[in-house]
Amino acid sequence: MAHRSLDGASRSVEICAVLATFSVLSTITVALRTYIRLVLLRNFGLDDGLMVVAQILAIGSAIAIGLENKYGLGYHTWEQPKDNYVPYMKAFYASVIVYNIGICFVKIGILLQYRRVFALRLIQIITFYGVMFMIAWTITIAFLNILVCVPVAAVWDTTITGRCINRLTVWYVMAGFNLVTDIGIFCIPLPVIKSLQLPRKQKAMLLAIFCLGFFTCIISIIRIQTLRVAASTKDPNWDNVDAAIWSFLEVAIAVIAACLPTLRPLFSKLMPRMFASSSRSTGPPQYGPYVQAPSSQYLNDMKRTRTGKSQRSLSDDTMTLNENSGIPVPTHSYSVKSRLCPAIIVSISGGGKQDQPSENTESKDCGGGREAAEGGIQTTTTVIQQVAPERISEDGWNNSRRSDSDITL
Repeated sequence: MAHRSLDGASRSVEICAVLATFSVLSTITVALRTYIRLVLLRNFGLDDGLMVVAQILAIGSAIAIGLENKYGLGYHTWEQPKDNYVPYMKAFYASVIVYNIGICFVKIGILLQYRRVFALRLIQIITFYGVMFMIAWTITIAFLNILVCVPVAAVWDTTITGRCINRLTVWYVMAGFNLVTDIGIFCIPLPVIKSLQLPRKQKAMLLAIFCLGFFTCIISIIRIQTLRVAASTKDPNWDNVDAAIWSFLEVAIAVIAACLPTLRPLFSKLMPRMFASSSRSTGPPQYGPYVQAPSSQYLNDMKRTRTGKSQRSLSDDTMTLNENSGIPVPTHSYSVKSRLCPAIIVSISGGGKQDQPSENTESKDCGGGREAAEGGIQTTTTVIQQVAPERISEDGWNNSRRSDSDITL
């Protein structure tokens, strides 16, 4: 039997508006992420798959809350017929289970996304154990919520005598845990992003996108307050609306916040000045302690040989500037060896028409550089990269690093 209202008071419109709006927004966001990762980048990963599952659970939460609304949520309790109680409690029972599992899937997906993007060893360790812990926690709360009463039918059938745990205590524990993990998870990438060699506006935008996750922390705090109100009310059908809405919003907005960083290719087209990658410049990007050196963009002309190990070398990149280029020509030569990547050696030599370099350039040149034109500058970059098969990270995950300007989210 459908709900009824004697005085016309109803929060049904509020419930339906929130459910519909954020279901559409989160679905669009996940669809765009899937399209970018699967079609454009052809790099659909486990984190992307988990986010799709989390979105399905978010939609399931919206459906369950919608059924609650159909059977009395948003109306005064004393106005509802007794026949509505059983289907209302079944929908409520389902919404609690789907919400808790869904929010855990979002967090596991975010941690796996961090592992894919950030190669700093400390973050790899934190996220590895974070994923293991979240998997264990997901299994635990799934059983707690499913078996909140034994037999389960005692949740909605008052005629059945069963054993039930204190649901309010379980809800408070889970809500507090969600708040702590929200703060911890969304703080993980901030030091790394802050240290990236990016233009100020681009870095600010990237930080802003990641900081959207803190909005879910605010929602968690609000939700804890709504749980307290719902637990002490004498009109649960009316006062439980806030707890239901904020629970759904926590999952939906967490999904949106987790997907936004992966939409950078789309943002780059819409706002090219803000998100344009500096990798389009003529020179290689600057590298920091959290990124790969050299970037795969500059390894297009690799030559491969096989000995006892897999050895990859990059042919010399020699650029000659003649005297008409307008650039001052030095009368000496020198070599620079990368501190972060010792296999990269840059040699620069030059001189006037009558001058020759008085100092030999010492460089481990594997491909042989071209001689500088008379009166010009010769810049030779030699890159040698050896990859030993046994060099696998201790935690067994792929530790590929990204350049500051070419992070693929």
